[in-house]
Amino acid sequence: MSRGPIVLAHGVLGFGSIGIVPSFLTYFKGVADHLRGQGHTVFEPQVSPIGSVEQRGKKLASYVLEQVPGKERIHIIAHSMGGLDARFAITNVRGVAERVATLVTIGTPHRGSPVADAIKNRTDPLSSHVPPIIKMSLEHNVGALDDLTTDVGIHFDQSTPDHSDVRYVEVAGDASKGSDELLFFHFAAEIGRIKGEVNDGVVTRSSALRPNHEHLEDWPVDHAGEVGWHKLLASKSFKSKHLQRYEDIVNRLRDD
Repeated sequence: MSRGPIVLAHGVLGFGSIGIVPSFLTYFKGVADHLRGQGHTVFEPQVSPIGSVEQRGKKLASYVLEQVPGKERIHIIAHSMGGLDARFAITNVRGVAERVATLVTIGTPHRGSPVADAIKNRTDPLSSHVPPIIKMSLEHNVGALDDLTTDVGIHFDQSTPDHSDVRYVEVAGDASKGSDELLFFHFAAEIGRIKGEVNDGVVTRSSALRPNHEHLEDWPVDHAGEVGWHKLLASKSFKSKHLQRYEDIVNRLRDD
């Protein structure tokens, strides 16, 4: 097993461990229970669902420094905005980098999201195609929405250097390799048509994967599928492959 605890950092509108909740209702659907069943220590911190990267990053840092016991270096597996939070914490909060061995980001908009741009700018060609549930959830949450735009994302990426002692691993989703089981399958196709980029329905591959970093093979899912969420009639195969992808990540951490 990995040498240190695993911390699952949730994305925008997400949640951490909120008491006794069935695994099928957790943000990282079933992941914590699955990994704990293999003997791993897993933490699920809660940060603001709609806060800015700075607000969320400081909260994540506080959790790592105060709530994760022991002196072992930890492995953060972060989805979406959670990856930005973790990068902020590692770079800007004293003591965090010394606790982190690995940061794995999955579908993280390191250089912003075209969806955030489209919600902010109603004249964007993509704006009319944004699913109502995404638009309603984000358009009034200024802190999170601003930090997910391309302009702010590029500035964040350039002004938040990696720490030399932390291993950074990145994963992108490619919804075009999936099927109708995916919640954002058709919207991802619209992003591909309008923007001309491989994407997971929220984040493009070019934003999720930074040049000159360690990249894993693209996951054949959309942004929701990256954490196990899918349409109600999804196959058992979809569900098992979801957990296997996280198991494969943890297996890569064994020799860190």
